[in-house]
Amino acid sequence: MSPALYLSFLVTTLVLIFTPGPVNVLAMNQALAGGWRSALPCVWGASLAVLLQLVLTALCLSSVLMISPVALDVLRWLGAGYLACLGWRQWQMPKPDSSQPLPGPQRRFWRGFAISGLNPKTLLFFPALFPQFLRAGAAWSEAMQYLALAASFLLLFSLGVALTALCSAPLRGLLARRSRWQLYNRLMASVLVLMGGTLAILR
Repeated sequence: MSPALYLSFLVTTLVLIFTPGPVNVLAMNQALAGGWRSALPCVWGASLAVLLQLVLTALCLSSVLMISPVALDVLRWLGAGYLACLGWRQWQMPKPDSSQPLPGPQRRFWRGFAISGLNPKTLLFFPALFPQFLRAGAAWSEAMQYLALAASFLLLFSLGVALTALCSAPLRGLLARRSRWQLYNRLMASVLVLMGGTLAILR
């Protein structure tokens, strides 16, 4: 794998990570409610889910296993339903009260894991993405190339979502007014429901 090919992979990864998605929305919400540090458990949970998906992709690429269409449909509907449920809860969520505690770190961790893990697009997308950057006959074996690409993707994913939370935290002052918070809240709720609907019709 040449340096130019690896750089192309990094650019592609960054574009994918900073494209708005449910994990980004979750990180933004947590940062707005309790500061960027409160979003870190969500980041770690989502990163663990991505790691498991990368492992499944490695097994898929190495053994040429096909995922059952029925299992993919079940996972797709579970993910869509979960995003729609989150959107409904987001729509009804009151303005955060600094005097009330946030959900515990463990709960935030598993929420990030669920949102990232219940996304079959990743299971479908990874096997299509990584082979484009693997080269047979290179100095590194294809397995080592995949390991380097997967580790790079996971690192950039974790840093990218954490950066999203960090950049969202300063907006807490802007959203201090209840009317502005309500507008933001309903916009994010609509985004989550739209993502769920898109996931439901995804084939």
